[in-house]
Amino acid sequence: MRVTHSLLHTDDLARLLEREYAIVAPVTVSLLNRGFNDTYRVTDADGGRRVLRVYNRDKYWIRSESDLLFELDLLEHLAAAGLAVVRPYPRTTGDRLGRLGAPEGERGFALFTHAPGRPSYEGTLTADQWRGFGAGIARMHREMDAFRTDHDRYHLDERVLIHRPLAGLAPYAGSERALADLAELTRLGGQLTDRLRRLRTIPGAYGIVHGDLHRGNTHVDDEGRFRTFDFDHCGFGLRAYDLVAQYRGPDSPAGDRDRWTAVLAGYQEVRPLSPAEVEGLPALAACRALWDVGDWLGATDRTGDAWVTEAVITKLLADVRAASG
Repeated sequence: MRVTHSLLHTDDLARLLEREYAIVAPVTVSLLNRGFNDTYRVTDADGGRRVLRVYNRDKYWIRSESDLLFELDLLEHLAAAGLAVVRPYPRTTGDRLGRLGAPEGERGFALFTHAPGRPSYEGTLTADQWRGFGAGIARMHREMDAFRTDHDRYHLDERVLIHRPLAGLAPYAGSERALADLAELTRLGGQLTDRLRRLRTIPGAYGIVHGDLHRGNTHVDDEGRFRTFDFDHCGFGLRAYDLVAQYRGPDSPAGDRDRWTAVLAGYQEVRPLSPAEVEGLPALAACRALWDVGDWLGATDRTGDAWVTEAVITKLLADVRAASG
């Protein structure tokens, strides 16, 4: 029997880390979550904490090992520049990407610094804190302009944000209602594609992005400091796309709108967007709604597809309409 996605024993991973890194043994490892990768909490003998990622195979945006090295090089560059991101540890051999044998084949792994605090969606943050969060994204984008590497990465363009999700939903549209909803989504997708192409012509609008800057990928510590992690979806895209996980339209609750206003204002203070980019934010929010569904469709071989019902297509159409205006 072939294996799609194995779950590795934490004791074996602990022994691997003791061999591969300058770390105080004995090490304990516990599973944090399974998703697009397997993520583990690592605790050394002195109580120090780190995070281990074991990369999954056959992800649609990872073409080769070079893509993984791009991510690790980027994080090292950002951390060295003083940005509040996690940093990959070097192995005893000097490189940052390791490889291990698994039943499904070779998998990459990397060890990262721990991001202290709690997810930024927990608790209550002030408008000033959210302005600081937006300013931090802008500083990250400016520093990404200075990043150089021999490795390459994918592009979050219309093929990934729009066309791929629509194609992935097609097998799940069996009724006339679902087919009509998917046809309408396809029509809207054509309009969004035109918007993306126009936005890419704006000088400075396109570059390296985090790709998935939702509030769960940033922690806030007890001093109110942010630290961003999970650059697994990083690549080349429209810079404004990194903001739209926080975007809230005029019909949103007042607190959500206030948070979005603060995030955008903080970003603009450091790295102003053009009027066309600001005007395009609702369209990019609609693209993110499509991408999010398409992203999970890309993991159905590991997580299952019971969630992909015709109701999902109907809700996605409503979300895209609401976001795009």
